[in-house]
Amino acid sequence: MDPYLLEGYPTFAEFIAQDRDASIYRKFQGLSARNLLYQQSELHELERQSQEIDHEEAKDLENENAQNAARHWSHFSNDQSDKAKLRRDLQETIKVKIKEYHEAIVLESQVLALSAPAPRTLEDLRRWYKSTSVPVLWGHDSRLFEDSQDLIALAPVDTDRLNVFLKSYFGWFLKEKRGGKLQRDIFYIPERRIQSVGAVVSALMSAILLIGAIVCLLLVSKRSLSIRVGMVVLFTSLFAGVVGLLTNARRAEIFGSSAAYAAVLVVFVSNIRS
Repeated sequence: MDPYLLEGYPTFAEFIAQDRDASIYRKFQGLSARNLLYQQSELHELERQSQEIDHEEAKDLENENAQNAARHWSHFSNDQSDKAKLRRDLQETIKVKIKEYHEAIVLESQVLALSAPAPRTLEDLRRWYKSTSVPVLWGHDSRLFEDSQDLIALAPVDTDRLNVFLKSYFGWFLKEKRGGKLQRDIFYIPERRIQSVGAVVSALMSAILLIGAIVCLLLVSKRSLSIRVGMVVLFTSLFAGVVGLLTNARRAEIFGSSAAYAAVLVVFVSNIRS
């Protein structure tokens, strides 16, 4: 990293290049919506003009050129009458404008599909952006990241609930400090550490829910049936809660895994009885 960088766009770009999570930008949703509305109205007007010409030609049944142009491409493209030229010019304009409009629609849908930045990541970026007595960029850009509703993250946002939980409540123990002039006391939580800790926690939870349930059912094997059923219900509820709260499993997957877990416990209880 070049230590001789001017404060401003050079240091800001270098900071983003070093950490992909810092790739947070404005999407200018209001301007995008207005631009689409203008393009839509422009095409709406062109559509009106095209329909107006269609109506005029439909009324003039004696206009042989118009009849031929409506059915044959060579007549449409070679007719040198004023109305034919007007029609072709209008069609060329529509072809250009509708292409621009459809491209804008597709791009807007892609932008809307991007995720908002994670709250902690946005907070760190804002803290770095104004970590000195003045913000990195001056003028109106000093308030560039104030509207959190109009920001998008280009890097994938980790939506795994367990990983988010570990980052939020135990990130302090997993952090690392990166050196360099640009870091300004920013700490990072390496993804590999989160993944490793998450894997260990998942394995422990799975073992506890399975082995713990078996041990508890063994301890109450000589008790009444209602107590054993209650233990099965309790551990199945705990299992469903853990899967639902700490993973991104869909409802159908939660139902399926919970049913399989309950079936294992029921079979175990039945074998104890026999």
